[in-house]
Amino acid sequence: MAIGVNISHKVGDAFTFSKFINSWAAVSLGSSASDHIAVPAVEFGVVASVCPPLDFFNSRQPIVEFAIEKSVTERFVFEASKIDDLKSKAASSAVPNPTRVEVVSALIWKCATEASRSNSGSVRPSVWCQVVNMRKRSGQPLTEDSLGNFVWFFASMTMESEVDLQSLVANFRKGIEEFKEKYPNGVGSQDVCQTIQESGNLMTKDGIDNYSCSSWCRFPFYEANFGWGKPSWVSIRTMSAKNTIQLTDTRDGKGIEVSLALKEEDMAIITSNKELLEHAFLNPAAV
Repeated sequence: MAIGVNISHKVGDAFTFSKFINSWAAVSLGSSASDHIAVPAVEFGVVASVCPPLDFFNSRQPIVEFAIEKSVTERFVFEASKIDDLKSKAASSAVPNPTRVEVVSALIWKCATEASRSNSGSVRPSVWCQVVNMRKRSGQPLTEDSLGNFVWFFASMTMESEVDLQSLVANFRKGIEEFKEKYPNGVGSQDVCQTIQESGNLMTKDGIDNYSCSSWCRFPFYEANFGWGKPSWVSIRTMSAKNTIQLTDTRDGKGIEVSLALKEEDMAIITSNKELLEHAFLNPAAV
């Protein structure tokens, strides 16, 4: 049995989506639910109060465009032991304890950049735009049940002729630290719109390889129980926008599954990349 759900980003982000799925599952259990399962009180107005809607009719609207063209989506699954190996290779004095999302993202970025440069025959700047849940990073008194859209775009760029895991992970961490320094008192609507605009401008520049990544790791999708037990596999649909990456937990919560959409010629190279295949399984059986 499979359950498919679709949500518009106009309504909410991945955090909101996971809250909806688990609340729906709790309601579906009905009288068979144990006492500790309850539908959480949701708050749609909190995020809007922190970042009030702007007068878009009288202001310039931020635009982020994803390149919709022919692409191929493949799955790469990283087990916990392989991620630990990546962590040891990516650790440096700048980032002595990289996270699993950082090291997996860095390896995907490295391999995708190498594939693109091999096909183009030139060393092009490469940008990785990471979408991050801001509920714990905003500096605002948000509750865990604040619903809606509250994400931030952290853009990292490399122009080096040779890229390595340590430098890419350091780029990721640098973006987080710069955010803390720039917004010590939290963010507001103008800050969000300005960042989206800057990310959009960067992602639409010619001569730059742009990659957009969203992580659903640590969101409790695997905790949803509609009465038939917890899911054996959680995944997303095939992506139509090229150079997009989606990270989700594996069932044990320790590994990471990557859905990667690239141009056909780039995917042909990355699916035979020895470094990537040493650490990840390509399209393994889902269940």
